[in-house]
Amino acid sequence: MTSGFENFANLKNIEMPLKLPRERLLSAVNVILRVPALFIAEIWYRTDLKTAVKLGSKKGESVLDMEKTNGKIIILSVYYFAILFAALLMILPLKRLVNLYMYIVSSLLICGGSFLSMHYVAIEKENQNKDVSVFEDKENIEMIGFNLIVQGAICATVTYLLELKHWSRFTLLAYTLPVMARIASIPAEDLHRVHNFSTFVICVALFFFVLNNLGRAIDIMRLTLYYAYLQTQVFGWISFTLLTCAKVLLPAQFLTFWLVMILVQLYLFVITNQNSMADEGWLIILLASTGECCATPISLIGTCFAVSYTAFIVLALTKLFLQGYNAFMMDNVMHQGWTEGFTMFLLAIQTDLITLKSAQRAFLMSIILFIVLSSLIQSMYEVADPILLSLSASHNKSIIKHGKVVLLCTFLWMFPLYMSISICKYFDIDFWLLVILSSCVLTSVQVLGSLLVYGLFMYDSLRHEPWERLDDLVFYAKATTRMFEFLVAVIVVFYGVRETLFGSWSWVNVSILIIHFYFNVWSRMQQGWRSYLLRRKAAAKIASLPDASEVQLKTHNDVCAICFQDMRIAKLTKCHHFFHGLCLKKWLYVQENCPMCHQKIDFGGESEDTNNANGAGDAVNIVQENVENEDNLQANVENENIVQLQEDVENENGAQTNVENENTVQENVEN
Repeated sequence: MTSGFENFANLKNIEMPLKLPRERLLSAVNVILRVPALFIAEIWYRTDLKTAVKLGSKKGESVLDMEKTNGKIIILSVYYFAILFAALLMILPLKRLVNLYMYIVSSLLICGGSFLSMHYVAIEKENQNKDVSVFEDKENIEMIGFNLIVQGAICATVTYLLELKHWSRFTLLAYTLPVMARIASIPAEDLHRVHNFSTFVICVALFFFVLNNLGRAIDIMRLTLYYAYLQTQVFGWISFTLLTCAKVLLPAQFLTFWLVMILVQLYLFVITNQNSMADEGWLIILLASTGECCATPISLIGTCFAVSYTAFIVLALTKLFLQGYNAFMMDNVMHQGWTEGFTMFLLAIQTDLITLKSAQRAFLMSIILFIVLSSLIQSMYEVADPILLSLSASHNKSIIKHGKVVLLCTFLWMFPLYMSISICKYFDIDFWLLVILSSCVLTSVQVLGSLLVYGLFMYDSLRHEPWERLDDLVFYAKATTRMFEFLVAVIVVFYGVRETLFGSWSWVNVSILIIHFYFNVWSRMQQGWRSYLLRRKAAAKIASLPDASEVQLKTHNDVCAICFQDMRIAKLTKCHHFFHGLCLKKWLYVQENCPMCHQKIDFGGESEDTNNANGAGDAVNIVQENVENEDNLQANVENENIVQLQEDVENENGAQTNVENENTVQENVEN
């Protein structure tokens, strides 16, 4: 029994390496089989129903006459069946989708067999005047053999695809009857009747085949809808939609669809504009072709997915360039390219891209792609910035790593400026263009600020002792960067207000201006002011603490509890703990409790040198509280004694007064 389980485990280990390629193969098949649905939907959206009805009318027949005939019914049926068929291709499970393609291929093969039979009958009618026997003409023998072989191959293929196992599969050989009739010396003018009889046999066989499988198809559809209903009840409509899109690989479908479309558009543009290619250049051709791929909602979604995948590839190459394959071990979900694709979609919806003409669409596409590229560069900076700062802070000695990240950051601050200068040459400056340019300029400023901080940390790593001014200089560098960002935002706001007051304005511009002012001006100003106040408060608190003397440092003979470095200069807290002033200042940015004993640090006055620097702050506080309680108790006793003494004195005075009164009364009686 044990050996059996071991063999089973070994078998699983053998099959595991084959699992991933099989899954990839199934994914590729899944995408390839579903992509035609997008092309059908694209053609369906581009087709005008009235134009189709007009083209479908007979010569000399008006559209009104066409509406009275069955032609309009056929065209309408085909028109709406096409979108229904596309929806089935999109949502069917893979197994059912393969079965559907089996039926489609089988139908096409049967139609091909019918066309081949008709072609054979037509050739025989043309050669009926030749007074030659069937087996005397070599070409006739070859044609008969070719028809029999092809019809037999069609029958075998359809039988295999549909898994026909009973006698009905032999009805697929009905289109060999015209050939058999000709061999039997039936006149050529009667072969079309034999062909019609063969078609009737095939139609009857197909009718019974559909009738036998109709109940099964209805059951499958009912179970599928019931399963979808249960999933929506458990997960909800949004989760169910997302799971379905992930299951059918919808992004990969749209990417494949867009790649085919852009290649076709480039080919058509090159073929039809060969003379103007040298004058316009490849950039104009690419923009025009990309604009044509955004003429419908379906192609627009495909373009957005293509932008997302392109951004994902660029960000993946950026991570690979900076960190190698280790960058993909813990990947950031936000850097997957979806931001750029969603930006493309929102801009296209806001500008009504699909309703514009070809020239206008190509012009607008350049602006939209400029914005998307700016967003991509910002994402690249968000990838490179943590790596840049971690290399400088960790004292990494690898020159290659430092060189790569500095080279990339140099590109990231130079390229946005080049983009801004280039677009200013072709367009006039307005509010919207200024907002777009400000994002590029801000990216360059942020990258330069990160490089400046990186340089400060690298200089600190080359020093043999800690640099006390490092924290202040880093703060000033970041503050300078934030100040430039704030100035750019203020310039955009002032320009927007000027254009709103003295130029053309709209509610959209005003709303964007308000949002820009709140997030980029007001919020940044509040954040910067809070940071300044917090830093000033921490500096004042540190200045209120006394400096430890050399005797105290020698007696303490320990490292800083925050940075674990030797202390030549230190600050002494009320609880008699020693820290670097810079380390304690950074600690106070977060909280005001002592890092060692977690008491709240008192900044009221200086500590007394007579106290023991043993860190027993809690015990000292308890003793002080006990002393204060004893003093209070003694004071209460003294107060009670004083009150009692006062009462006794008052009583004695009262008794003496009574004696004097009695003597006075006696003297009066004697008199």
